[in-house]
Amino acid sequence: MSGLGAFNPIAHGGDFQQSTASQNMLSSLPQVSDPEQASANIAKQQYTDYVNLFQGFEKNLIEKSQTDTSLIDAAREDAGQQSEIAAGIQQRNIERYGTDLTPAQRQEMERSQQRGGQTRMAGGLNDARIMQQEANRRLMSDLINIGQGVNRSSMAQMQSAAGDAAQRKVAYENAQSQHKQQTYSTLGTLAILAMSI
Repeated sequence: MSGLGAFNPIAHGGDFQQSTASQNMLSSLPQVSDPEQASANIAKQQYTDYVNLFQGFEKNLIEKSQTDTSLIDAAREDAGQQSEIAAGIQQRNIERYGTDLTPAQRQEMERSQQRGGQTRMAGGLNDARIMQQEANRRLMSDLINIGQGVNRSSMAQMQSAAGDAAQRKVAYENAQSQHKQQTYSTLGTLAILAMSI
């Protein structure tokens, strides 16, 4: 119960009370006399923030998603290192077991190492190209999804603001109509009272 702090729902009759921090935050917000202009100002500021803070980064990521070859470059380096490692292992095995190779066997071993190196290089590069394409596609897809999410959110906010403005206009027109009806009703009642006196 100590985690609840000073708030006791039973003592307060189950009513929710805002914390002092929330009340201070709400009281520090400026009064808005023109919600449509305030919304336009917020949208403009968000666009300015996007251009100043994120647009360059986003453009760099788009360019990277179209030109990045880091996985392919790493695969070329790895293939060369793997060939050297395989040749070293083979040489150590020959020395360990003390066998002497004939010139023909030595030549065939070198050819075998070259074929193995080329096969590893081709396989590694093909795998790296596929992985690079997938990574670049995934990066572009993520950027598109982020952009569409921001767009959907902005459109939803604009549609909500437009709907609120339309509701305010209808409510204002209804209030004007009711005011006219009440005025005519009052005048009619006064006229009837005046005629009956």
